[in-house]
Amino acid sequence: MPRKVTEKVLERKKQIYEYLKKHGPIPTVEIVRDLGLSHSQVFYILRLLLKEGKVREERRGKMAYWIAVE
Repeated sequence: MPRKVTEKVLERKKQIYEYLKKHGPIPTVEIVRDLGLSHSQVFYILRLLLKEGKVREERRGKMAYWIAVE
């Protein structure tokens, strides 16, 4: 069942998107560590941003790097 897009989700989307714009290609684990969110919270937001075309995912071996699309 899809989650409801709450104010907190919108806030996190903005936070993560701005973080990606500032830090360039970065793996999920670093976003989790630096922003203090859980892996599932970050991954959910990244998938939303991916659907909206605001980020892209780049695979390097087993690691997924996220890049803001401007």
